[in-house]
Amino acid sequence: MACREDGLGRFVRATMDRVAGFPGRGTSIDQIQMGSQKLPAAPVADLCDANASLILTGELRILEPVFQAYGQCISFSGRVVTMRVLEHNVGENELLETPGEGRVLVLDGRGSKRCAIMGGNLAEQACRNGWAGAVVNGCVRDVDDINSFAIGVRALASHPRQPGKDGVPEMHVDVKFAGAVIRDGEWLYADTDGIIVCNKEIYGGVTPKTRTHARIVRPGDAHRRLEAWEVIHRRAEPTSTLMYVATGIMIVSLWIAVFIFRPDWLDLGLIVVCMLASVVGIFLLLKTEEVEQKRKRLGAKYEVVSYEV
Repeated sequence: MACREDGLGRFVRATMDRVAGFPGRGTSIDQIQMGSQKLPAAPVADLCDANASLILTGELRILEPVFQAYGQCISFSGRVVTMRVLEHNVGENELLETPGEGRVLVLDGRGSKRCAIMGGNLAEQACRNGWAGAVVNGCVRDVDDINSFAIGVRALASHPRQPGKDGVPEMHVDVKFAGAVIRDGEWLYADTDGIIVCNKEIYGGVTPKTRTHARIVRPGDAHRRLEAWEVIHRRAEPTSTLMYVATGIMIVSLWIAVFIFRPDWLDLGLIVVCMLASVVGIFLLLKTEEVEQKRKRLGAKYEVVSYEV
């Protein structure tokens, strides 16, 4: 779903949002991802306000404010994948090697603060494979490394000790911590106001729309991110010489038809309609061709991945 970055990335992201509702979530690989994605969720506070009835029924649950924020993404959201471990990270590498597709890892370390259960390598792996973020009921380490990746991580604290290598992880189980039950497959939303989970995808009082998008996902490449957005989304403007020439010829032809052949009003109306249809057709052809050319140039420059969420 959504991933909002700090610093320059946040400024560029906000600019994109104002121009065309740019949706994105971060990873750190050098590629552009294109596909179909619903517009980013509203801020968590707005989601709570717009779905107050779900809080009363228990479908929408708010986690207690016990987490620290790490990573470049100050907000993220996605479908939940749950995992429970105890002072080891067995199974995390295999899970995060799978395509994330914008999902969120909820890692229940049973609240242990005796070692870290996620570090920089795992965070980088999650970022590279398209995970939106992680919520860790435990500790993390390699904080500087995690903060260099375009991913959102919430954890109880940081701890320098590495996790054990022996243990049996529990996958796709219901977990309970921070005063809330979190089930595999639910939706999680996190930002600076807090973390919420819901049994279905929710919106802040707006109707979800579908939009094709492009994003460059290397941290710090804000100018290239904006360039990619413009290449894919900027409407092809009818500035082609051919467009002007065709329009001029049609106008001259109309005047010739009026003053030389002197058609009746019905014939004149048909002529005008045909000419307008021709202008619109030429405009659409030019627009499509210009956008396709830009897509080809973009695809030749970067690796393009298509997916739907």
